[in-house]
Amino acid sequence: MYVPVMKNRTVEVSVLRQLSMMGVFDNTVIPMIELVQERTRSNMKNSFLTELADILENAPHMSVLVDFYKSSKLRNTSDAIREYITRIIRQPDFCYEELVVLERFSDQVIPVISYMSEDISMTRILADKDYFQEKFQRVAFRLKPQEFDSIFEQLLPHIRQEDFVIFDIDTASCTSPVFKPIYKTISDHKKKIGYTSIAIKAHRPENLANNKMIDKEPIAEIDNALKDLYSTSYMSRFNGFGDYATISAALPTTGGAISPVGIYYSQENNFFVAFKGRKPLLSEFPEYIAPSIVDSEYWEEFDQEHHEKCPGCCEISQILSGEKSGKNQAQWKMIAMLHYIYTMYEMDA
Repeated sequence: MYVPVMKNRTVEVSVLRQLSMMGVFDNTVIPMIELVQERTRSNMKNSFLTELADILENAPHMSVLVDFYKSSKLRNTSDAIREYITRIIRQPDFCYEELVVLERFSDQVIPVISYMSEDISMTRILADKDYFQEKFQRVAFRLKPQEFDSIFEQLLPHIRQEDFVIFDIDTASCTSPVFKPIYKTISDHKKKIGYTSIAIKAHRPENLANNKMIDKEPIAEIDNALKDLYSTSYMSRFNGFGDYATISAALPTTGGAISPVGIYYSQENNFFVAFKGRKPLLSEFPEYIAPSIVDSEYWEEFDQEHHEKCPGCCEISQILSGEKSGKNQAQWKMIAMLHYIYTMYEMDA
């Protein structure tokens, strides 16, 4: 099982909608949405959760994990994000009110119970558990390494067979020996209870800037080892893994310079390759980056059927043929996500 983690921002919601329409989000690929703002775009009439209801209406076999993002590090973000997350933290009932629009999808929506490490309230965690388990068929518990032992022990009596246990290692290495006792604990209780276990990692460092990448070279800083290890005996065989599908886990900041880079996933090597523009111009995307990807050995890894069905690869082909402009950094973030997530789906299909 693969869990791509996204925030409800424009690019990620576009990816969510496209892949839902293709039937990618089945039992093998379940997206997790971190809610960071009320609307995908400020000029939209409907809230994101209304959008999500529309997506689920048209994808009846799709499941989605929904997590209300909690953080005290809100500098340099937009007012909309800062105000929404502040309400999440300060008003416990706010999350319940927000999810009312999704209660009719109780078999598809999986609310995620998470917390801030610097301000843990077991009273609130258990209150969320009671509410969500009453309204939805499945609930997920998202746990971090620092507090795992104390919180997991208190949650155990409340975790059901149909629920999810998500172990979030953030940017740490999944091979760190300090995690092995936790892996074993999750595995041992999974055998007794029967819940679904997921390990997730922020595989792209927050400080990895496009201008630091090297053209046509693997991006060593993106550590994708979790994909190969989550189901092995080393990690006590989790049911699935998750990551942020080539993007940073951090909240978006305002501003940013043009730095044209296309990221393309190599399935054979399980790494990501940077195709970097020669100049800080948007024209480098269609004129240099798209041809470089298609001419590369990494493009050749995938057969014609993949290139015709994968929405990321289709987008690149349309840019190369001139059907689409391609002069947009957000579009190339979307391409990287689409290709990677579709490849994960294809591997398990």
